[in-house]
Amino acid sequence: MSWSPDNAYIHVRTVEDRAVPHDYIVSLEDREVSLAFGEPAWGSAYWARKSDLAAPGVPSLRMEITESNRRTRPAPFSGGFANGGAQTPDVKNPVDAYESEITLRLLGVEIGNWINGAPMAGETFGWGPDGSAALVFVDRTGRLVFIGGDKHTRIVAGVKGAWMPAWSSDGTRVAFLQKAGRRKYRLLTADVTRSR
Repeated sequence: MSWSPDNAYIHVRTVEDRAVPHDYIVSLEDREVSLAFGEPAWGSAYWARKSDLAAPGVPSLRMEITESNRRTRPAPFSGGFANGGAQTPDVKNPVDAYESEITLRLLGVEIGNWINGAPMAGETFGWGPDGSAALVFVDRTGRLVFIGGDKHTRIVAGVKGAWMPAWSSDGTRVAFLQKAGRRKYRLLTADVTRSR
């Protein structure tokens, strides 16, 4: 999802059967949805800015990435201590499982977490206007949360099941998808006001 430079349109890409992409342009003035033939020229530039690990205009403010791998189940053993046998791994029945966890944090606050999944930068967050050091993200429970460079967070009341937040370049609105059913999402926008 990406905003046009004039903040009048939103580009949305859907994927059918995990393989066939469909691109749409949504006009915010009249709420018209049009089929697009590929991503608009401004889409990739917006996405690169939205998903960067450093805050636009504040390169010293960067997300921290941590990765860990862990064993999730013990290996089965043949023999056993109960009957005096040695405990040895059973190579015919391996059930060892390992999981990989990747976490993004900004100022110590978790912004995204993926377990055994391919992380996609920008999937759970979007940067605010240049120089603002602000970010909007979706927490583990699907709530929409704003965080500033001062680490102050603000949860948007009444929003749950959010995904793919995208902040307009002028800083006045945030668009996001909200889960509306199995494999169905609604495109919503919210006005952004500064708290004092």
